[in-house]
Amino acid sequence: MSVIMDPTSVRDLAAMDDEMGVLTVYATADPRDKSASPAWRLAVGNALGAVRNGAADDGDKERRAAVLERLDRLQPEIETVLDAGESGVGRALFAPVSRDEVHTLTVQMPLDDCAVLQRRPYLRPLAGALTFGAPAGVLAVSHEGVRVIDLRFGVAREVTRLAFELDTDDWRSMRAPASAAQTGTPSRAAGQVDRFDRRVEDHLQRYLSSLRPRITEIADEQGWESVAVTGDRRLIDVVRRGLESSPSRRDVVLLDRVAESLSAPEVAALVRPELDEARRRRCRALAEQAREAALAGGLGTTGLSDTLGAFREHRVAHLVLDGTRELRGQRAPDGRYYPHGELPPGESPAAMAEEPDLGERMIELGFTSGAEVTLLPPEAAAVLAEEDGVAALLRW
Repeated sequence: MSVIMDPTSVRDLAAMDDEMGVLTVYATADPRDKSASPAWRLAVGNALGAVRNGAADDGDKERRAAVLERLDRLQPEIETVLDAGESGVGRALFAPVSRDEVHTLTVQMPLDDCAVLQRRPYLRPLAGALTFGAPAGVLAVSHEGVRVIDLRFGVAREVTRLAFELDTDDWRSMRAPASAAQTGTPSRAAGQVDRFDRRVEDHLQRYLSSLRPRITEIADEQGWESVAVTGDRRLIDVVRRGLESSPSRRDVVLLDRVAESLSAPEVAALVRPELDEARRRRCRALAEQAREAALAGGLGTTGLSDTLGAFREHRVAHLVLDGTRELRGQRAPDGRYYPHGELPPGESPAAMAEEPDLGERMIELGFTSGAEVTLLPPEAAAVLAEEDGVAALLRW
């Protein structure tokens, strides 16, 4: 089954649970590596070998047999993920051991090179893709109108063209009459041409202004968090004002560059640095918002203890996490998570199980509860350096 990269599909993956284990495989095909055995394929192959060796050493005979048999049966699907000739830069496979279902995913952006067998799918690379490949839009503005391009997870797709069409047949000619040139008045002719150009420009400006509700509607439908507007400065200012007046929180980036004649992938390459920077700013602003809300006693938490407490109360609306921080803790018999040194009422330390990756567990909790999840890049994670690299915005 092919998985569409969106929060709903990721939430469904996060809910997958198998006591025997769920095999997760990620591969990032590097098109620059033309060797017979690309480094990325070797890395994933080694990780799969480690999974197989771990299963072979499992003291539970039933589980050992089930995992090894499942790995053998999954070999064709795994080979497809590792096939350099297949499309997609980032590939992923999710397969529970106890069931025959197989879920695969491809995106045009890096994911990871790894193989993991644990009770639930390994989701951190997908959380990163949702953060750094989030849907964005490009509005290529020109005298022909507006070309609307959607960018998500490395793919550029033209959504529509909003063409500017102006019927000037009934306009009086703006050229100077022939007698004017003969009587030595060329400035009059130039002035008439200028008036014609200004008239066309005025109609174009009004047309672009009239598009603001439609453009905002498209941006909302596509779920764009950021929009890059390219073209002549005078024209993109008209479009920008409509987007910035939208009630939804959306970053707007202006690029004084004409992109109308470029292909959709070329447009994507042109705007990528600015959109990446906008995403980094958004991540930092989100971390600061959660931190300030927590400090003010509002709808925010920081630190491992308070954030896990909010998860236990189903209050987390948006998890903000340093994607590189290693967080350890413990799991109570009821499946809830706590930092080291904290115990639920009535439980003894002996009843608690070690949890080596609380970050991954919080990502699971976020997705399964319908919360948003943002993995912070290093420059944004610095905001939470003193708070375990963890924060959240709360529902209530």
